Amino acid sequence: MTDTPRARAAVPLLHRPVTVHAWEDIVFAHWRRDPDQLAGLVPRGTRPDVVDGSAWVGLTAYVFRETSVPPFPPSGRLGSMTEVTIEVLTVDDHGRRGVAYRTVDTANVPAIVAAHALLGVPYTFAHARARRRGDTIAHHSVRHPSRARHPLRWVRQLRTAGGGRPGGTPRPRLDATVRVVAGEAVQDPLAAELTTRAGIHARHLAQTLFWQRQHPPLAIRSARLERLDGDLPAAVGLPGLFDRAPDSLLVVDGTTVRYAWGDVVR
Repeated sequence: MTDTPRARAAVPLLHRPVTVHAWEDIVFAHWRRDPDQLAGLVPRGTRPDVVDGSAWVGLTAYVFRETSVPPFPPSGRLGSMTEVTIEVLTVDDHGRRGVAYRTVDTANVPAIVAAHALLGVPYTFAHARARRRGDTIAHHSVRHPSRARHPLRWVRQLRTAGGGRPGGTPRPRLDATVRVVAGEAVQDPLAAELTTRAGIHARHLAQTLFWQRQHPPLAIRSARLERLDGDLPAAVGLPGLFDRAPDSLLVVDGTTVRYAWGDVVR
């Protein structure tokens, strides 16, 4: 089968799905990079995927409205969350085109525990939220790492440093904010290639794992950027990522995503 995005989306799951999610208000922002700049940021057994002459780094943000863990029914409590991710597009020696997450920031503690223990995906606790008004979609995530680790010390430091008053030393927030306005439908091959990936490449213990991802062909829309800022990329090895506008900015209103075990890459 030809490895096109449409064919990739149609590949049947090799194993029973471990989770099924309803994704909504999905924002895809991607930047071109030199492959050599990203080689040290992907798991062993994979390399940055070169698409249209470039390697790519992405910010993807979305909302889970429902999550089910077959054979159990969907759980709104488990699946209602916002996730903000920084990722590198990857390919392994078997030709499977996926993503390697540098971080997945969310406020859902059960998801964080399960992802670390079972999947090897670097979930991190953050106050993540989303908002939509018409075609305007906004996602925001902030960790406040000092407060999370040492809440009492953080308060004392904030007072000593001025707490935002003139002369105070700003504390790192490790945040990311993106706001876009969705536009017309697009059927661009590059847009499909950047958004339709076969799965996740993840480092777990001493191995690189591949988790298969499946969803219907996406109805992709163009988008106009209204806001993009934050220091989260610097915390995951990609300083300056938000210093310029994305080379590709897209929106998908919703889809259903299924994950299943793939295999051990290395």
